[in-house]
Order: sequence, then C-alpha cells, then structure tokens
Amino acid sequence: MSPRIGLNDFDMYYSSSGSGHPVALLHGFPLDHTMWKAQIDELSKDHRVIAPDLRGHGRSQATPGPYTMDLLASDVNTLLDRLGLGPVVLGGLSMGGYAAFAFARQYPNRVKALILADTKAEADTPEAQARREEQAQSVLKDGPRGLVDQMIVKMFTGKTSTSNPALVERLRNMMESTSPTGIAGALRGMARRPDSTPLLRSMRVPTLIIVGREDSLTTVSDAEKMANSIPGSQLVVIPEAAHLTTMEKPSEVNSAIRRFLQRVE
Repeated sequence: MSPRIGLNDFDMYYSSSGSGHPVALLHGFPLDHTMWKAQIDELSKDHRVIAPDLRGHGRSQATPGPYTMDLLASDVNTLLDRLGLGPVVLGGLSMGGYAAFAFARQYPNRVKALILADTKAEADTPEAQARREEQAQSVLKDGPRGLVDQMIVKMFTGKTSTSNPALVERLRNMMESTSPTGIAGALRGMARRPDSTPLLRSMRVPTLIIVGREDSLTTVSDAEKMANSIPGSQLVVIPEAAHLTTMEKPSEVNSAIRRFLQRVE
C-alpha cells in the first residue's frame, strides 16, 4: 500500500507493507523511498515496514525550504502518530541518517532500535555548507541534472556502474525526478544540521551501523567513529559497495538487518 496523507503543512506519500513489529526507513538525498525496495520486500515478510518520501522528495509535496533535520523528523513523527504506531526500529541512510539522529533527539521514547546506513554524525564544515548553497542555487536556476551528474559517480562502485547500467539508470531517474525546490530545501537543511557526535554516547538503544567499504561520502572511518561512541553498537562493512549499499548490495544489507532484528526482538 502506498497512500498519501496530509500532515503538518504538506502532503506526504509513503509506503506501508506487511504486518508485525514496525520498521520505519528514511531515504537519502535526493532520492525517494524506493531506494529501500529490496529491504521493504524482504522485511515486510514479517514486519510492518513504513517508508515515506520525505518532504520535497519522490511523490511528496515540495514546500519552501530549508528542510531542517528537525523538520523532517517532525514530519515522520506525525506520520507515525497518524498511523497509530508506538516505538519503531528506525533506519536512515545518508540524509535519512541525519534525520534519524534528529528523531532520536526529539522523540527518544519512540525509538526501539536504530539502523544507520552510510551516514555520519558530524555537521558540515563551513566549506561544505558553502558548497551546498552553491548547489542549491544552481539547481533552482538550471534544474537537477548538473548536481546528479556530480553525485551519481559516487553512489556505486566503478565495477557496479560498468556492469549494471540498468541500476545506474534507475538511480538517475530517481534523482532527476526530485523537484528543484525539494533539492534546494534539503541541501539547505543538511547544511544547518547540528553535530550529532555529543548524542552518540548517550544513546541506549540497539544500533546497527552499515557502510560500504568504498563509500567516499560517508566513509568507513566515519562509521567506526559512530560505532566506537554508541554503546553496544554493531558495525557491518559491506565489501565492494559505495554509498548506496541498499541498492548496490541488497542481499548483504538485508542479511545484516535480519540478524540485527532477530537480536533486538
């Protein structure tokens, strides 16, 4: 089921599949919930899997930005309220991970466990903030293609990009269909996100950290820092994968999440 719901100040589109203990999955930038398709298909066999298109992405409405991570977290919390769900296993990849940190800060009692995929705790440097603003202005002026061209080469390993052009094309279509307003809103929101490092040592929920060994955007080193700071967390490094592990190595990611869910449930 993939309904649309009016919440806060916009219409959100989301996927709801399966039944059982709820798992909520937050996608990366500038993507939509279908980047989790392989995980939705697998986990919904015995869980209820909720995967929204975050504000301004996919089929969800784009509103004027910036989309702070607190705002995205509030959107997700309102969605869970509307669905009548209590604590969830919350997963986020890249920007979805930033939103998951914001969610954990604001609604700690609603987080049963965390899955942090290809993300990091640190805030943007001033240089990264400036680059995001340049990208936002460029996308609003000329559309998303230039940004997509810059990003797409970092999403998968060179081996996958060469051997699986259909996967690359699927990703390109997903990225280029994101509205310029949504892209700019997310860029400006990510630039303003706080450093989540101080949150890590206070986290007391089971946490799975996943990272592609060849991820150049949120690196193995970034993942190790989180794993070393979050008490009792588990780190899984996916070989021959870059930033979008969920799409590039779905079987390996699914197996890691399955093992984790068996432990926390």
